[in-house]
Amino acid sequence: MSLLVRSLECIRHRLLLATLIALARWPSRRVFQKQLYFSGVESLPLLLLIGALAGTILCTELHHNFGQSTDYSLHLVAIIGGSELAPLLTALIMIARSASAVASELATMRVHGEIRQLQLLGIDLNAYLLIPRLASMCLASMLLVIYFSAAMLLAGAIVLAGFDTPELLSRLARGLSLTWPLITMAKSALLGLATAAVACREGLHVRNKSMTDIPKASSRAVVKALLLTFVLDAAWAALP
Repeated sequence: MSLLVRSLECIRHRLLLATLIALARWPSRRVFQKQLYFSGVESLPLLLLIGALAGTILCTELHHNFGQSTDYSLHLVAIIGGSELAPLLTALIMIARSASAVASELATMRVHGEIRQLQLLGIDLNAYLLIPRLASMCLASMLLVIYFSAAMLLAGAIVLAGFDTPELLSRLARGLSLTWPLITMAKSALLGLATAAVACREGLHVRNKSMTDIPKASSRAVVKALLLTFVLDAAWAALP
């Protein structure tokens, strides 16, 4: 067991080092910034809207239909919604927007021969194409889940308490464990990384290299990323 832990630590350190080395170069860092802007900033309005609606629905159901108190309803939304619903819905939004876009972009580069040209120029495809997208989508997922959870809790508190929302949120903050946001961000990072990996793989592994394969690659990326997301989410929930 100790050997396995040391091996995983070694792999993690090597991946982190490779990421830092790749992002130290301006071309890779530019790809990272553009992907982070697309996956994180541009999807923020939609994510905040969905988060607010999710918080409103959950708090309304718990308080009015199941008879829970305002404090306990918001606490349940924070624990269940924050640890389960927020990372899952954030991942679904990223799959719909980013996974399909990344797969289409890389598939287009493959079909048009740009990947081959990069290889002939001696450019490291991992450093230029893969690592920036993996890192940016992982980071975007971690940041987006924070905004999603905040929108969900704020909207739920407004529905439950109205003008007493600050006091209700203050009581909630005192009752929550500090490990809750860390676990939520770790789970979201895993789902974001898995989504990015599937999208990159499907985009780069276009078989026939024809224009009709581009939408097929995008469709496969979305379907496989959805399946992997739910598998990982179920495995995470099964952990003791």
